[in-house]
Amino acid sequence: MIALYPRVSTQEQAINGNSINEQIERMKNYCIAMGWTSFEIYNDAGYSGANIDRPALQKMIEDIKKGKINKVLVYKLDRLSRSQKDTLFLIEDIFLANGCDFVSMTENFDTSTPLGRAMIGILSVFAQLEREQIKERLKMGKIGRAKKGQTNCGNRPPIGYDYENGNLIVNEYEKMLVQRVFKEYLTGKTSYGIAKILNDAGLRHKYGHWLPSTVTYVLRNKTYLGLVIYGDNTFQAKFPALIDEKTFTEVQTLMEKNSLNHSKKNMRTGKANSYLGGLIYCGKCGGKYFKRKIKYNNHEYNYYTCFNKIQSKGAYGINTKCTNKYWKMDELNNIIISEIQKLALDPTYISSIKPVKNENSQIDILEKKISDIDSQVNKLMDLYSLGTMPIDLLQNKVVELNEQKEKIIKELHSIQKERKLKMSYNEAMKAINSFDDVLERGDLDEIRLVMKNLIDKIVVDGENLTIYWAFD
Repeated sequence: MIALYPRVSTQEQAINGNSINEQIERMKNYCIAMGWTSFEIYNDAGYSGANIDRPALQKMIEDIKKGKINKVLVYKLDRLSRSQKDTLFLIEDIFLANGCDFVSMTENFDTSTPLGRAMIGILSVFAQLEREQIKERLKMGKIGRAKKGQTNCGNRPPIGYDYENGNLIVNEYEKMLVQRVFKEYLTGKTSYGIAKILNDAGLRHKYGHWLPSTVTYVLRNKTYLGLVIYGDNTFQAKFPALIDEKTFTEVQTLMEKNSLNHSKKNMRTGKANSYLGGLIYCGKCGGKYFKRKIKYNNHEYNYYTCFNKIQSKGAYGINTKCTNKYWKMDELNNIIISEIQKLALDPTYISSIKPVKNENSQIDILEKKISDIDSQVNKLMDLYSLGTMPIDLLQNKVVELNEQKEKIIKELHSIQKERKLKMSYNEAMKAINSFDDVLERGDLDEIRLVMKNLIDKIVVDGENLTIYWAFD
């Protein structure tokens, strides 16, 4: 069997336009021309070629070792890997060692010939060099823009600004909102309280409704001082500031004070200095996962672990410790990042996502219950009109049913209000499509903000992960 291996990262797709579908179509035509009729596609959409930690590639390696595959076809060598070391490892230690040939379609060579095997080493050097040069050029370009006082925010400007012709310009309406957020915080209101005030007043920003995490990100964003931040460097911006330095400093001091006051509470609820802090739940005991440093052989490693896993025995000596597994922080981060990138590359992938909960079903049930109560009241009124029910019994029954109805209506409104606060599909796609730019900037608060907007929760059950997305 022939294995067709297409791959494209989000960044590469934008630059070169070589989509997964185009690669697959060309490889299929190549197979037809060569008379190869039996093939299977191993598709790694949205995965970088910098390493071999890719699900389809790992599945293909397993099948090669089992003897299911006798030839691997790629559109171009750098689709397999952009690392010289990984390329040689895959071809020599995996493919050839298991009797599997390797064919690069556009470079017109395969490992079944001596010349093809010799060319592998040469081309893999250039593939790695090209990757490093692209990365360096992008980095230098962004540093150059930052030094000139220009933003690198791409097509997702901060609230308060619009992006035109490569520069930030003030959005007067959102400027008012940003300044109000700072003002409200200095009066003692929380991020949650500020978000509720703005949402209740119908004051939305360009990305939709306000979340507590959105408010927090605004409060910490140095862009509003008229600064461009790139890595550890700060440059004076060409665009105007929205907040004066005195106000910004007062807010940071107050936030630091509030953070210290709640640090113990935050640890108990799983909020940590990590991408996914506060989003991960244990599928075995229901507890929250939090970031934990574990020492091993004089080295410290970061893990996500269930809070109940580290508890001592409970009352009467009964062991209440959770048995769910630790997850390496970087490993779990990369899995979730890859899932978001898949949504950007393949919008049809959204059809397979899990909603937070079946709210439509809940709403339907509650509305039916209200209708049933109304029917009961009408029947009681009919009985009274027929003279078969005394007035005092009717009043008691109707009062009881109306009280029950009021409680259900209150619950229904709560669910409907929660639903309105969710991101729409279009809002979510904007966040998803700009996610790579957010990762490139490497701002922890900004990355956490996007993840918290997109994800309601992640449930961990051993090796199984379930993402519940926070948009309709």
